[in-house]
Amino acid sequence: MVDGERLVRMIVRKFDNVGVAEDDLFQEGMLALLKAERTFNDQLGFKFETYASRVIHNRLIDVLRTAQVHTEDEPLAGEAVGGKPLTEEIDLMHKREILQAVLATCTEIERAIFNAYFQGYAYDEISGIFGVNAKKIDNTIQKIKKRVQSYNED
Repeated sequence: MVDGERLVRMIVRKFDNVGVAEDDLFQEGMLALLKAERTFNDQLGFKFETYASRVIHNRLIDVLRTAQVHTEDEPLAGEAVGGKPLTEEIDLMHKREILQAVLATCTEIERAIFNAYFQGYAYDEISGIFGVNAKKIDNTIQKIKKRVQSYNED
């Protein structure tokens, strides 16, 4: 069984030195944990800990965006950092983490198919590589996209 408080503290530590008190982030994380408990659907094939981690992480990102936190060394959200607005950097990191979490739940062949698709191969090329029909390729890619979308909705 998942120790919720420990999980929240572990995720909050990733947001160290962001300009928001750790206690405030912890409180938001605990509220997100409660939301995860209410909305978890074990029929989707995810472990509760994986799902709860994503819900908590998403909530903390939302808190930071809303607060537009900054220090003297860090611009306000929306200001450029290395040529990209800070909100774009956060969004990109968030999307990568979601994709990694979803791919971790996939089979090896599903990951390989999606990787080939992500590298720009066409369905017929992927079909030839893996020896399966293009419909199987499309179904696999659509399934992964739906999983990613379900993470984004939380």
